[in-house]
Amino acid sequence: MLAVAAANSAVHAQEQPPENVQQVQPSEAETEIIEVRGYRGSLFNSAAAKRESQGFVDEVFADDIGKMPSQNLAESLSRIPGVKINREVTGEGQQISVRGLGPSFTKIALNGNAIAIASDGSLGSGNRNREVDLDIFPTELFSSLAVSKTATAHQLEGGVSGYVNMRTARPFDSTNQTFKYSLEGAYGDLRGEISPRYSAVYSKTFDDKFGVLVGVAGANTKSRVDGYEAVALFTDGCVAQWDNPQHTSSGCIEGSEGLNHFFWNPEATADYAGSHDGVSVGDPIDPVATSGVAAETLDTALLPYLGRPMFTYGTRDRVSGIVSLQYRPTDGIDAALDMMYAKASKDFVRTEAMWWGRRNYLHQGGAIIPENVTVNDNGYVTEGTFYNSHIWVGSHDYQEDVDFYSVMPSVSWIVNDVFKVDVSASLTKSEFDRDEPYVLYMSPGGTLEFSNGDVPSFNFSENPADPAIGWTWQQEYDQNQDGVISEDEKFGDTFRIQRNHRETETKGVHLDFAYGESPEYSGFKFGLAWDESSSNMDAFGGTAEFTQNNVVNSAAYNNFSDYLGPSLVNDLGTGISGYNGYTGIAQVDWARIKDATDYANFSAIPSQGDQFGATVGDINEDVLALYLEANAETEIGGRLLRVNTGVRWVSTEQSVATSQSQTTASYNKLLPSMSLVYDVLEDVKLRASASRSLTRANPSDMFPNASWGGSGIESVNAGNPYLSPFEATNFDLGGEWYFSELGYVGLTYFEKEVTGFTRSDSLTVTFSDLVEYGIDINDIGDDRQQALLECGGPSQCTTTVNTRNNIDGATTLSGFEAVWVQPLDVVIEGMGFNISATSIRQDASDDDAIITGISDLSYNGTLFYENDVFQTRVTVYHQDGAASYYSQGKEVFSFDRTQVDLSASYNLPLAMDMTLTLDAYNLTNEPVGNWHEYEGIAFNAFYPGATYTLGLRGSF
Repeated sequence: MLAVAAANSAVHAQEQPPENVQQVQPSEAETEIIEVRGYRGSLFNSAAAKRESQGFVDEVFADDIGKMPSQNLAESLSRIPGVKINREVTGEGQQISVRGLGPSFTKIALNGNAIAIASDGSLGSGNRNREVDLDIFPTELFSSLAVSKTATAHQLEGGVSGYVNMRTARPFDSTNQTFKYSLEGAYGDLRGEISPRYSAVYSKTFDDKFGVLVGVAGANTKSRVDGYEAVALFTDGCVAQWDNPQHTSSGCIEGSEGLNHFFWNPEATADYAGSHDGVSVGDPIDPVATSGVAAETLDTALLPYLGRPMFTYGTRDRVSGIVSLQYRPTDGIDAALDMMYAKASKDFVRTEAMWWGRRNYLHQGGAIIPENVTVNDNGYVTEGTFYNSHIWVGSHDYQEDVDFYSVMPSVSWIVNDVFKVDVSASLTKSEFDRDEPYVLYMSPGGTLEFSNGDVPSFNFSENPADPAIGWTWQQEYDQNQDGVISEDEKFGDTFRIQRNHRETETKGVHLDFAYGESPEYSGFKFGLAWDESSSNMDAFGGTAEFTQNNVVNSAAYNNFSDYLGPSLVNDLGTGISGYNGYTGIAQVDWARIKDATDYANFSAIPSQGDQFGATVGDINEDVLALYLEANAETEIGGRLLRVNTGVRWVSTEQSVATSQSQTTASYNKLLPSMSLVYDVLEDVKLRASASRSLTRANPSDMFPNASWGGSGIESVNAGNPYLSPFEATNFDLGGEWYFSELGYVGLTYFEKEVTGFTRSDSLTVTFSDLVEYGIDINDIGDDRQQALLECGGPSQCTTTVNTRNNIDGATTLSGFEAVWVQPLDVVIEGMGFNISATSIRQDASDDDAIITGISDLSYNGTLFYENDVFQTRVTVYHQDGAASYYSQGKEVFSFDRTQVDLSASYNLPLAMDMTLTLDAYNLTNEPVGNWHEYEGIAFNAFYPGATYTLGLRGSF
């Protein structure tokens, strides 16, 4: 593949990406054509565009995208300074964030138009804000990706942190007729299978007037991820006692402090008695004494809250296609119709074997006995033996489908030498469905050896991989010792119904006018934009109804162990650093259990909230914007100064609704901007910019009614539909020195003051008063009903209602971005490197304005070598760990992560243009995960393994 660019011919690089071949004419006197091939050529393209850009912009072009080992567009953008990737549990890039702020603060545009994707985030979470999942878009169908870190008036508003424009391929990007293809096979070392990938793009132009481009790209990805997670906070327990003579109720002994989410057993269990001479089942024991630590230490010692090694296993199919028609009847008219369709589906099983340590009451036979416990200086249990430990397995069967299509017609008309008109329209629609049934089952009590490493290891006396150890669908405990398990002696869920549906739609019409012989440099731009976006989210449940009508009377209910089979994996944890626990989990037969419960014919019941505790509903936003932008060139001290200044006025009308209520709000904002570029020397550019930008409030904070904050009755989350948007005042100062045709260094200082943060306001109400916040207190599920009975009923129990309000505080983000592109031809012809780094600090005036997810330091670097037939690159991506969120005053922060990728290609000695490629991703099996409060105390960790891709690319 040939990439050719020039520093003086990239004036319109952002609107018109470079052709496959461009001629470089550094000056009128110099007519030599400079051709720069391969990866060097792609770097040359990006440097040329940056050199001629106004403001602070980085761009990746088509050949650059193809020559980086990237699985999707999010991966391709990761080489740009200041861009951070949010990854799916599989390790694949999914969303991007710019300069520290989260994905919701980055405006993603497709061909300059607003888009929304209905996909619902990773397997373990849910998108409820303004994130755009990019893993649905393959790199092969795009010609350029531009990241603007400073706002200009003509850009769509909505990105406090940045604006990303993804431009799809068009026929006139190349000349005449071309056909590009790729065939690849990706081998994941955890799954041990080949995943095929393919792409084909055909383009043809006719008489330089009409062109057509058709492209398709797809993949069938076979995936496996091993990991560990805790369901919520680490927590402590208390010594249990009976609450009544009938032994049907139990709780904490008097004086116990802490969260008390689980219980220490004061009576000998079968496994404890079997390993201690002279002890019989039911004998009184002192769990403080057996633990070997002081009573106060045991009362507050922290253990994982449902800690669980886990794995995901399944496939993801993705296919995307584009059709682009382009018509140029005259030199002054360029009309295009860009259409895109993408479809992705996931079929995953996720199975986790939890240590039952949540509400494991004495009267349910679940309380545990501690022995030889070690607690570190921070209060965390690091090792110990725990008797009467039950393995609580949960298995999810994910079925996901997402569709996206867009239609974007546009016309560019050069009316005369000084006046140009651009008209564009857009329509995008996306639909997402996730069906996630969840089956839970329990092992008999046994002895657990617990130890903490990079992740905790759990060794049970009963093998979790064995389907014949006596699994039951619920915990069963013969309280009255009559030898019969009655219905009121069964505890816990059996089968949870969890379904989500989401639809998004965007519409837009943009009119842009330019006046001046070269309005990008000297002239005016003005225009208007109308955009409408909607997001409709629905959740469905019905666990109680399904359990009563389909589970209790099913063939599987009293014979559940017959519906279990061997583990899908027999080497769980082999890729987890320091893991020394069980290696498999007995797997429920999903096809049989669904058939036994007639799952396919159950009509799920609409719910106010999803399985992540988030309220669902509909949001519609109608936006009208007007802008005026001026560009000018002048000389100061005999050197060129370019000025861009403008203002954008935006009017927003929002409608927020749930099934129970609807509210509307509106506001107007004025967003000024200015950028300066000064040629200090011929090859040295100094840049400065100032601007105002906004991101509208998080939809998840705006829904007017309430939803449960967890699986208990402790809290309810209520939204506020009148929240103000986030706003930022932005300043940038920097520049670059271009010391050769390819090499340059650049340094930028940026500062961003962000307002619009919200604070959680909490109040405590009696359970019966929750109806005022939209909660149906008569349909709360089995777990909440049990918790309600245990604390005294609706008139006695209390619940905390959490809502959000804007605060007056602000956060200032400041930092540096540096980039260095260096050819090393003086050392070895064809060698070079490029490095970029970003350092960010924040200063919050209010604790509630602290921004989570900010990495203090991130960098990426590529060392490359290429000649006429061979190319190779090693790329290192690093992100410092960052606070992911705060919970009960304790920080959960992400791992430091350094990923190493390798890419190599060889041009085959054939008449056709054909290249053999080899890419390797995540060579060191870097995990994605978080620590809990202290490094070394894992909250979650997902190890996707390395992926090796062998492929063939070509064109003719």
